Amino acid sequence: QTGVARMRSDSKPFDNPAVRKAMRLATDTDKTLQIAHKGVGTAAEHHHVCPVHPDYKKIETMGYNPEEAKKVLAEGGFPDGIDVEIVCKPDPSWEQAAVEAMAEQWKAAGIRAKINVMPSNKFWEVWTSVPFGFTEWTHRPLGFMVLALAYRTGVPWNESAYSNAKFDELLAKAEGTIDIAARTEILGELEKIMQEDGPIAQPLWRAIFTAYDKQIKGYEIHPTYYIHGEEIGIEQA
Repeated sequence: QTGVARMRSDSKPFDNPAVRKAMRLATDTDKTLQIAHKGVGTAAEHHHVCPVHPDYKKIETMGYNPEEAKKVLAEGGFPDGIDVEIVCKPDPSWEQAAVEAMAEQWKAAGIRAKINVMPSNKFWEVWTSVPFGFTEWTHRPLGFMVLALAYRTGVPWNESAYSNAKFDELLAKAEGTIDIAARTEILGELEKIMQEDGPIAQPLWRAIFTAYDKQIKGYEIHPTYYIHGEEIGIEQA
């Protein structure tokens, strides 16, 4: 499970790809994981594909580089930095903590972020329309699934209004590729597009937990808490 600081690519200044890339470069994912989730999880890579996905492709991470972020902003037409407002909700508490951590990090790149914490019920009324917001996303079994839900041109949950023809083309190809090894290579190309051009800064993947009696056999926690009863047994004491 994760959360993304997503930018509407049809709203200024986020219609400029340089701004979106600078936001990623100015985000310290390792530090945000430590602050927001006590280090329990995995630092994300700004492309919304998780290492637990069978078609995840390990590519080079962007790293935390506020000086490079400054340079990218300047080259994109913002030599004095930018002022933005990010909307988030207070629960679960790790979300606001992550936003506060990132906002502090962004300052080093000249990104001045005001945080607007909205009650959860109000947040979900506007989550697709605010120019800049932090949205939680639950797990999907395959790497391309959330990419299709959230970033394909024109789909209802494309909260960032992202549209990239090459991304859409590769995504359709991934959906039609059964062979996992082949699909992994396609996912790698999609991940690179997200890092270079995409509409999110993604700080972390959070770990989840469960508890069960030692008599239960065959159970493994699922990222979406699915329970496959046919795989579970009870060992009599």
